[in-house]
Amino acid sequence: MKPVQEKVSPLEHAHAPYFVQKVAVGEELMGRSRMDVFGPLCEGKRVLHVGCVDWPITDLKNSLHLQLEPLCAQLDGFDINTEAFTQMQPHLKGRLFSRWKDVTEAYDLVLVPEVLEHVPDVQGFLQSLNTVDAASYVLTVPDAWSCWRQHFDYSSGAQTFVEVVHPDHNCWYTPYTLTNVLKKYTPWTIEGMWFFNRMSLLVAAHKEAPAEEQADEAAQ
Repeated sequence: MKPVQEKVSPLEHAHAPYFVQKVAVGEELMGRSRMDVFGPLCEGKRVLHVGCVDWPITDLKNSLHLQLEPLCAQLDGFDINTEAFTQMQPHLKGRLFSRWKDVTEAYDLVLVPEVLEHVPDVQGFLQSLNTVDAASYVLTVPDAWSCWRQHFDYSSGAQTFVEVVHPDHNCWYTPYTLTNVLKKYTPWTIEGMWFFNRMSLLVAAHKEAPAEEQADEAAQ
């Protein structure tokens, strides 16, 4: 049986190899809703949801945090936009944090949906996430490649570029740039990346257990 040959992109012949980056991105999550994907990921787990208030519009009827809470063994939230905490807290069993030093619990999963594109200090933010006592991380970001047809337009006559984007976003990510910042600023192992929800990328990662824990497991 002959091995399946990888399709070569025309871009590989048009550019020097140094500039050609390849990232594996799955298609299984394309078109699936957030709850359809996040629900099974969070079910029965201790979860920290970063960006939990959906700033600047907190709609309790459509709150991802409130939808996830019945599924989780424990669900806490983190957000620097504390104005909505008083609105949300009466509907929650878990706690809401706005300072990383207050996050002292251990979690099975840290969920970070559509947050990274907002933060001004990507390195500092990812390093703060890494301080959380957690085994696994799931992050999503808007994907420039998925969005380019419906989110970007240029009128040459008016010399005006039209971009459909949240006004608080600082950047667009692609599979390579998302992988790049995670590898630069965290010690995590990337498990996989997928096109998600028709406009985003989802990446799953985990921390390696400390060496002493790995040795204990190997000895058992």
